Amino acid sequence: MDWPQLTGALIGLVGVPLGILMGEMLRRRQRAEQFAAAIFAKRLEAYDTLTAILIESHGIATHVINAPGLSSDERHDLISMAIAPIAEHTTRSVLYIDEELGAHCTALFMGVEEFQDQPDEDKEVSIKRLNREWIETRRMILEDSGVTKVNKLFRDINRPRISSPVIERIRELKREQGYRG
Repeated sequence: MDWPQLTGALIGLVGVPLGILMGEMLRRRQRAEQFAAAIFAKRLEAYDTLTAILIESHGIATHVINAPGLSSDERHDLISMAIAPIAEHTTRSVLYIDEELGAHCTALFMGVEEFQDQPDEDKEVSIKRLNREWIETRRMILEDSGVTKVNKLFRDINRPRISSPVIERIRELKREQGYRG
């Protein structure tokens, strides 16, 4: 047996297993991509529902903050009614909603019932903190759900020119506040 024949046989011995391994890797990757589309759709649905629940809960929290006539027990009951659906949904959707983000969302409105009992200065600080956390929560949901990345991709594809005095002011405020969305 001479070197050219030996080299051909050696390439065949290495090439066949390497081809099998590469084929298996490609097949697994394709399978993962098929599952990824289904999982992305479920995640998007779970986060969409979470956002709707959060908006309702935010409305309840705002009512509790702005209604001085409510008793301590009434405020507590209302905030409990705002928090319970968030906790239930994040627990039910544990496969699709990030566990830490779900815990953050559940805790977002905890303590709001006590704002009325605080001195005016502390109440204002608490309201500002809640507003910052509310904005940050929405940003985190958009980011973790993949919507932020998809929106950036759409902007890169069709390069829309979206501008108005209102939009420019929003962009200016975002820059001033260091918004990362």
